[in-house]
Amino acid sequence: MAYDSYYLCRTLSSALVVVDMQNDFVANEGAFRQAGYEVDHYQALEPTIMLMIEQARKEKIPVIFLKMVHSKENDGNGAWVQRRKEKQHPNSCRAGTWGCNFYNLLQPVEGDYVVVKHRYSAFMNEQFDQLLQSLQIDTMIMTGINTNTCVESTARDAHQRDYHVVVISDATACAFPDAYEPSLRNIDRHFGSVISSEKWLSLF
Repeated sequence: MAYDSYYLCRTLSSALVVVDMQNDFVANEGAFRQAGYEVDHYQALEPTIMLMIEQARKEKIPVIFLKMVHSKENDGNGAWVQRRKEKQHPNSCRAGTWGCNFYNLLQPVEGDYVVVKHRYSAFMNEQFDQLLQSLQIDTMIMTGINTNTCVESTARDAHQRDYHVVVISDATACAFPDAYEPSLRNIDRHFGSVISSEKWLSLF
Protein backbone atom coordinates (compact mmCIF):
# COMPACT_ATOMS: atom_id res chain seq x y z
CA MET A 1 0.00 0.00 0.00
CA ALA A 2 1.43 3.34 -1.05
CA TYR A 3 0.19 5.24 1.98
CA ASP A 4 -1.51 4.73 5.32
CA SER A 5 -5.25 5.10 4.72
CA TYR A 6 -5.91 5.57 8.43
CA TYR A 7 -3.57 8.55 8.50
CA LEU A 8 -5.33 10.06 5.51
CA CYS A 9 -8.71 9.64 7.15
CA ARG A 10 -7.47 11.49 10.21
CA THR A 11 -5.53 14.34 8.68
CA LEU A 12 -6.91 15.22 5.26
CA SER A 13 -10.21 16.81 4.41
CA SER A 14 -12.49 13.91 3.56
CA ALA A 15 -16.01 13.36 2.24
CA LEU A 16 -18.21 10.31 2.71
CA VAL A 17 -19.59 9.28 -0.68
CA VAL A 18 -22.69 7.06 -0.89
CA VAL A 19 -23.00 5.57 -4.38
CA ASP A 20 -26.36 4.73 -5.99
CA MET A 21 -28.26 3.34 -2.99
CA GLN A 22 -31.57 3.75 -4.83
CA ASN A 23 -34.87 1.87 -4.89
CA ASP A 24 -34.49 0.33 -8.34
CA PHE A 25 -31.18 -1.23 -7.32
CA VAL A 26 -31.88 -2.11 -3.69
CA ALA A 27 -35.60 -2.40 -2.90
CA ASN A 28 -37.62 -5.60 -3.31
CA GLU A 29 -40.04 -3.72 -5.56
CA GLY A 30 -37.23 -2.19 -7.61
CA ALA A 31 -36.27 -2.91 -11.20
CA PHE A 32 -33.33 -5.17 -10.33
CA ARG A 33 -35.22 -7.55 -8.02
CA GLN A 34 -38.13 -7.60 -10.47
CA ALA A 35 -35.69 -8.59 -13.22
CA GLY A 36 -34.48 -11.54 -11.15
CA TYR A 37 -31.38 -10.12 -9.48
CA GLU A 38 -30.60 -10.80 -5.82
CA VAL A 39 -30.70 -7.59 -3.78
CA ASP A 40 -30.56 -8.89 -0.20
CA HIS A 41 -26.83 -8.20 -0.05
CA TYR A 42 -27.51 -4.61 -1.13
CA GLN A 43 -30.11 -4.18 1.58
CA ALA A 44 -27.67 -5.59 4.14
CA LEU A 45 -25.38 -2.61 3.53
CA GLU A 46 -27.91 -0.13 4.90
CA PRO A 47 -27.08 -0.39 8.65
CA THR A 48 -23.34 -0.06 8.03
CA ILE A 49 -23.70 2.90 5.69
CA MET A 50 -26.13 4.56 8.11
CA LEU A 51 -23.62 4.22 10.97
CA MET A 52 -21.00 5.86 8.80
CA ILE A 53 -23.35 8.65 7.71
CA GLU A 54 -24.30 9.40 11.31
CA GLN A 55 -20.63 9.50 12.33
CA ALA A 56 -19.72 11.70 9.37
CA ARG A 57 -22.49 14.18 10.20
CA LYS A 58 -21.36 14.24 13.83
CA GLU A 59 -17.77 14.96 12.76
CA LYS A 60 -18.85 17.59 10.19
CA ILE A 61 -17.54 15.42 7.35
CA PRO A 62 -19.48 16.20 4.16
CA VAL A 63 -21.85 13.45 3.04
CA ILE A 64 -22.35 13.23 -0.72
CA PHE A 65 -25.07 11.03 -2.19
CA LEU A 66 -24.51 9.98 -5.80
CA LYS A 67 -27.71 9.38 -7.75
CA MET A 68 -27.96 7.54 -11.07
CA VAL A 69 -30.64 9.11 -13.28
CA HIS A 70 -31.55 7.89 -16.76
CA SER A 71 -33.70 9.67 -19.33
CA LYS A 72 -34.06 9.74 -23.12
CA GLU A 73 -31.95 12.89 -23.15
CA ASN A 74 -28.93 11.36 -21.42
CA ASP A 75 -29.29 7.81 -22.74
CA GLY A 76 -28.08 8.87 -26.16
CA ASN A 77 -27.93 6.49 -29.13
CA GLY A 78 -24.38 5.17 -28.71
CA ALA A 79 -22.62 2.27 -27.06
CA TRP A 80 -23.98 2.99 -23.57
CA VAL A 81 -27.65 2.48 -24.41
CA GLN A 82 -27.04 -0.12 -27.11
CA ARG A 83 -25.10 -2.39 -24.78
CA ARG A 84 -27.68 -2.03 -22.02
CA LYS A 85 -30.41 -3.13 -24.43
CA GLU A 86 -28.39 -6.06 -25.79
CA LYS A 87 -27.58 -7.25 -22.26
CA GLN A 88 -31.22 -6.77 -21.20
CA HIS A 89 -30.17 -4.44 -18.42
CA PRO A 90 -33.13 -3.54 -16.17
CA ASN A 91 -34.76 -0.26 -17.17
CA SER A 92 -33.76 1.36 -13.90
CA CYS A 93 -33.61 4.80 -12.29
CA ARG A 94 -35.71 6.63 -14.84
CA ALA A 95 -36.00 10.34 -14.09
CA GLY A 96 -38.96 11.22 -11.88
CA THR A 97 -39.80 7.66 -10.84
CA TRP A 98 -39.98 6.03 -7.41
CA GLY A 99 -37.21 3.69 -8.46
CA CYS A 100 -34.85 6.62 -8.87
CA ASN A 101 -35.34 7.71 -5.25
CA PHE A 102 -32.93 6.83 -2.46
CA TYR A 103 -33.56 3.62 -0.54
CA ASN A 104 -35.30 3.49 2.83
CA LEU A 105 -33.32 5.28 5.59
CA LEU A 106 -30.51 6.34 3.28
CA GLN A 107 -31.87 9.82 2.70
CA PRO A 108 -29.95 13.10 2.45
CA VAL A 109 -30.76 15.74 5.05
CA GLU A 110 -30.07 19.44 5.18
CA GLY A 111 -26.33 19.94 4.91
CA ASP A 112 -25.74 16.83 2.78
CA TYR A 113 -25.10 16.98 -0.96
CA VAL A 114 -26.67 15.15 -3.90
CA VAL A 115 -24.88 14.77 -7.23
CA VAL A 116 -26.73 13.31 -10.21
CA LYS A 117 -24.84 11.13 -12.66
CA HIS A 118 -25.77 9.42 -15.92
CA ARG A 119 -22.87 6.99 -16.27
CA TYR A 120 -20.82 4.79 -13.95
CA SER A 121 -18.32 7.45 -12.89
CA ALA A 122 -19.58 10.49 -10.99
CA PHE A 123 -16.80 12.51 -12.59
CA MET A 124 -18.71 12.42 -15.87
CA ASN A 125 -20.71 15.19 -14.19
CA GLU A 126 -18.28 18.09 -13.85
CA GLN A 127 -20.28 19.39 -10.89
CA PHE A 128 -18.97 16.52 -8.78
CA ASP A 129 -15.34 17.59 -9.13
CA GLN A 130 -16.36 21.21 -8.64
CA LEU A 131 -18.17 20.31 -5.42
CA LEU A 132 -15.17 18.41 -4.07
CA GLN A 133 -12.89 21.32 -4.85
CA SER A 134 -15.25 23.86 -3.31
CA LEU A 135 -15.31 21.79 -0.10
CA GLN A 136 -11.51 21.40 -0.22
CA ILE A 137 -11.79 17.63 -0.22
CA ASP A 138 -8.62 15.54 -0.49
CA THR A 139 -10.00 12.11 0.36
CA MET A 140 -13.10 10.23 -0.75
CA ILE A 141 -14.47 7.60 1.66
CA MET A 142 -16.54 5.42 -0.67
CA THR A 143 -19.57 3.25 0.06
CA GLY A 144 -22.44 1.91 -2.03
CA ILE A 145 -22.92 -0.04 -5.23
CA ASN A 146 -21.78 -1.59 -7.46
CA THR A 147 -18.20 -2.18 -6.32
CA ASN A 148 -16.92 -3.12 -9.77
CA THR A 149 -18.83 -0.54 -11.84
CA CYS A 150 -19.91 2.77 -10.31
CA VAL A 151 -17.72 2.60 -7.20
CA GLU A 152 -14.59 1.47 -9.03
CA SER A 153 -15.14 3.77 -12.02
CA THR A 154 -15.48 6.76 -9.71
CA ALA A 155 -12.47 5.61 -7.65
CA ARG A 156 -10.32 5.31 -10.79
CA ASP A 157 -11.24 8.80 -11.98
CA ALA A 158 -10.73 10.22 -8.49
CA HIS A 159 -7.22 8.80 -8.22
CA GLN A 160 -6.27 10.16 -11.63
CA ARG A 161 -7.41 13.59 -10.44
CA ASP A 162 -5.15 13.24 -7.37
CA TYR A 163 -7.85 12.51 -4.81
CA HIS A 164 -7.07 9.88 -2.20
CA VAL A 165 -9.58 7.02 -2.25
CA VAL A 166 -10.63 4.79 0.64
CA VAL A 167 -13.24 2.12 -0.16
CA ILE A 168 -15.11 0.56 2.76
CA SER A 169 -15.13 -3.17 2.11
CA ASP A 170 -18.26 -4.07 4.09
CA ALA A 171 -20.21 -1.05 2.82
CA THR A 172 -20.13 -2.04 -0.84
CA ALA A 173 -21.39 -4.96 -2.94
CA CYS A 174 -21.72 -6.23 -6.51
CA ALA A 175 -24.58 -7.59 -8.58
CA PHE A 176 -22.31 -10.51 -9.44
CA PRO A 177 -20.54 -11.96 -6.36
CA ASP A 178 -17.53 -13.12 -8.39
CA ALA A 179 -16.71 -9.48 -9.20
CA TYR A 180 -16.55 -8.24 -5.59
CA GLU A 181 -13.14 -9.45 -4.36
CA PRO A 182 -11.32 -8.81 -7.67
CA SER A 183 -12.63 -5.25 -7.73
CA LEU A 184 -11.52 -4.56 -4.16
CA ARG A 185 -8.08 -6.02 -4.89
CA ASN A 186 -7.78 -3.91 -8.01
CA ILE A 187 -8.71 -0.73 -6.15
CA ASP A 188 -6.32 -1.50 -3.29
CA ARG A 189 -3.46 -2.26 -5.67
CA HIS A 190 -3.87 0.66 -8.05
CA PHE A 191 -6.33 3.36 -7.05
CA GLY A 192 -6.59 3.71 -3.27
CA SER A 193 -7.01 1.76 -0.05
CA VAL A 194 -9.61 -0.73 1.16
CA ILE A 195 -10.53 -0.89 4.85
CA SER A 196 -13.50 -2.04 6.94
CA SER A 197 -16.17 0.20 8.42
CA GLU A 198 -15.01 -0.87 11.90
CA LYS A 199 -11.53 0.49 11.25
CA TRP A 200 -12.91 3.72 9.80
CA LEU A 201 -15.28 4.24 12.73
CA SER A 202 -12.46 3.51 15.21
CA LEU A 203 -10.67 6.66 14.02
CA PHE A 204 -13.09 8.90 15.89
